[in-house]
Amino acid sequence: MQQLIEKKPFQMECQRKHFIKDKLYHLLLEDSCIKIAETVIFQNSKYLLELNFENMIYWKTEHNQLVAFGIKYNKNLKWFHASNSDLQHLYKHLCGKVFFGNISSIYESNEILGSGASSKVYRVSNKITHVEFASKCIRKDYIYKREDKERYNRLIQEIELMRKIDHETIVKMIDIFEGEKSFYIILELLKGESLHSFSKKHTLSLTQIRQIISRCLQALCYLDLNNIIHRDLKLENLVLNEQGKVDTVKIIDFGLAIYASSSNRQLCGTPGYIAPEMFIEKYPYTTKVDVFSLGAIFYKLLCKKSLFTGNTSDEILENNKKFLCNNHLRNCNDLTIDLIKQMLQKDPNKRISAYQALQHPFFGDKSSELGIAEESPHEIVRTFPHTKPMQIINSNDNIADIKIQAIRGSQQSFEHLGSNYFPSFDEGFNKPRCGSDHIIE
Repeated sequence: MQQLIEKKPFQMECQRKHFIKDKLYHLLLEDSCIKIAETVIFQNSKYLLELNFENMIYWKTEHNQLVAFGIKYNKNLKWFHASNSDLQHLYKHLCGKVFFGNISSIYESNEILGSGASSKVYRVSNKITHVEFASKCIRKDYIYKREDKERYNRLIQEIELMRKIDHETIVKMIDIFEGEKSFYIILELLKGESLHSFSKKHTLSLTQIRQIISRCLQALCYLDLNNIIHRDLKLENLVLNEQGKVDTVKIIDFGLAIYASSSNRQLCGTPGYIAPEMFIEKYPYTTKVDVFSLGAIFYKLLCKKSLFTGNTSDEILENNKKFLCNNHLRNCNDLTIDLIKQMLQKDPNKRISAYQALQHPFFGDKSSELGIAEESPHEIVRTFPHTKPMQIINSNDNIADIKIQAIRGSQQSFEHLGSNYFPSFDEGFNKPRCGSDHIIE
């Protein structure tokens, strides 16, 4: 039986610059801390830095090369110089384990890509590698506004989840930084637009829709294996990695994601995409809530209408809660109807799982391009036989996108909760809003 090779902890030499004589130190990187000592015996290390989000590592560059790292010691910033290659290795090992400081030493901003009430997204480039990324910048005054640290805890949870995710269908987190006024999450830069924008400008074929849903189901299978629920799947959170290529779509924005084992069971998400079981107080919902949201996306891609509609975001939320579905599906083949019906089952115990959905014959059916619905708010309800179709007054396109961060209180008091909606990063963030729009938290 082949023995597993034990991975050795990373070690390197570094120097503290002094006016008279530089001093040599040895660094040992362990899973939970950095030890810096004058010898290779680290039991009595002079410097010890726990790897958590309360501590920070700073970087110094010259001529686009790493030349030193810094740590806070007795409220002073201590710099340790080393070779560029050793520092590159250290940087790589520390990514996602601790906040980095002084972001401008590593990244330079090129342009703004989007903006919301509490955040902005910039295109940035790494000064050392010259590779472009996206930087999600979250204002500290927003994060620390609540005394219970709920927003800060959500940010840390998002980071901890993202650092564990590595799949071709999900955007990759690269670095995390903390500045004086903002937190920065450096992400893989997706070159295309959101599926929300793309689908408004293009009529998608059934083959393209099949590619999108298949990619998203692969992502949900991966998240399910890792015990993660996204909780905010919608067209705005599906982005093309390459312009115009729907088979490169990736899931973004894990700001509301939780572990399936978490006791945190608040209602959250975006009205029109929320699974029915999430409206039941303290219901132990599962990863199948994401399957329902993807079903709502599937529906909208097929007929360019929303599953739940209304004049205001409050009406959409209420219709979503009452499960008053629309039906515009027309000329869809039986395989398409069957899959979407199974994904949108009201009872999560009867709803298909992501893995089961991927095995559905719909993904092997290449015989027909039928499936793109014609507009008809009064079409006979084939998909939802026990639900009356609603009269369509608008298609939600003029209602500002919102997301519910969390709802406290019982279901009976749901209608009376309120304050502050959070606009999406998508292109419509400056659109005039209809009705009340605020984050419920």
